[in-house]
Amino acid sequence: MAVAAGEAHTVLVGEDGSVFSFGKNVCGQLGTGDNVTTVIPTRVAGLPGAVRQVAAGNAHTGMVTDAGDLLVCGAGRNGQLGLEDEDERTTPTLVERAVFEGKAVLMVACGEEHTVVATEGGGVYTFGGGEDGQLGHGDEENQLAPRRVPAAGFNGERVVMVAAGDQHTVALSEAGRVFTWGSGEYGRLGHGDRENQRAPRQVEVGRFGGEGVVFVAAGGAHTVAVTAGGRLYSWGCGYFGQLGHGDTSHRLVPTVVGVGVFGRVVMAACGEIHTLVVTQEGALWVCGSGHYGQLGLNGKETWHVFQRVGASAFGGARVVAAAAGKIHSVAVTEAGALWTWGHGSFGRLGHGDDERRLVPNRVAAASLNNRKIGRCRSLPEDHVLAFTMGTHDRLGEASPVETMAGKPELVSMIARAGDRWVGGKAGESEGLIRLLGGVSADRRERYVQSIYCESTVPNRQPRHCRKCQVPH
Repeated sequence: MAVAAGEAHTVLVGEDGSVFSFGKNVCGQLGTGDNVTTVIPTRVAGLPGAVRQVAAGNAHTGMVTDAGDLLVCGAGRNGQLGLEDEDERTTPTLVERAVFEGKAVLMVACGEEHTVVATEGGGVYTFGGGEDGQLGHGDEENQLAPRRVPAAGFNGERVVMVAAGDQHTVALSEAGRVFTWGSGEYGRLGHGDRENQRAPRQVEVGRFGGEGVVFVAAGGAHTVAVTAGGRLYSWGCGYFGQLGHGDTSHRLVPTVVGVGVFGRVVMAACGEIHTLVVTQEGALWVCGSGHYGQLGLNGKETWHVFQRVGASAFGGARVVAAAAGKIHSVAVTEAGALWTWGHGSFGRLGHGDDERRLVPNRVAAASLNNRKIGRCRSLPEDHVLAFTMGTHDRLGEASPVETMAGKPELVSMIARAGDRWVGGKAGESEGLIRLLGGVSADRRERYVQSIYCESTVPNRQPRHCRKCQVPH
């Protein structure tokens, strides 16, 4: 994502690839070259190039550059920086590409004290704490350097997305299949039991209603997934209602969250004991513990079913991305504005103090040097699902990436094609054909019409374009 929330710090990417961070910094996780806690966004200096994705763990941070390099900073006591030692780093430090077999890094995810990396070509590498098997190497040993998880663990499928909880790991293949490993406590792995898994194990396909999955996220001890049809599934610990099923029961297998509650879900984010959901319409829904105000509902209540955060909370703007820390939350609106709420200790909200916010408050644009959050740049090879991670922000004028945000089934189809979008504005054939490379001409034409016809009738199944009269 272009914004990330750790235990007590926040990291974000500006539209130009710059990085800002704020909050707790005792281990150097802000990347500012010192251990000084910062209560307002501070630009990270000295980066080797533009950054497109960031991740935040308990006390460490990962950054992926446009060139496909991985930068890390913060705590390293269990090897979670992948630098072959247990030292902390106060400035972003390069993890040599050679350890990834020369492959470009596409995505990084940070758990409590472990790190997961997806590379070009679909490889997965893990390092850091492995006491519950969350590294996926068949043991419970820590790893001080990146080590590849055997491809056989993913049935030979390429992985396009990874997520990291406190002690478990989730991977999503290009075919829409979900793999989990690590601690099985509370059923967070989704296999119908509470057993730890030391190597990747596929979650049964039938658990998702016959649909492929296009997005995954992991919290403290729970997991969520979004299917191609825009449905939300959750499982694992439900003590605080963070699963959204109306109770505090745990779920040992993926369970759909009230059909028809949200409309179409685009992405989700998991905190320690709360969950955020962003819909196609740009609405934000929340559930779980609100003790510290992290739900943004102007109270401290715990909610066992999802509640909508009113559009007025964001100045009437649509939400396009969200991140959840341990006890705080972050959202980005379509104009590139940053909003935060929840516990404010250590300045993790970026408002210049350590005060709690019970409703979303906009971080002053001036503190970000008037930069928008997120960018819309060319998709990395083999990573056409990047838009859902907030890597490509869906901000500003419409683009193929932006338009795809509300069409997870299309994204899933394109992911299987595995082609690369290399440019072209909305409606221009070059960018579009590249985006849809490998798709049959007939299907390509229908999807082109579906995306770019000037006028469509919403909420009709099937929808018919008034211009071309083709159902899609």
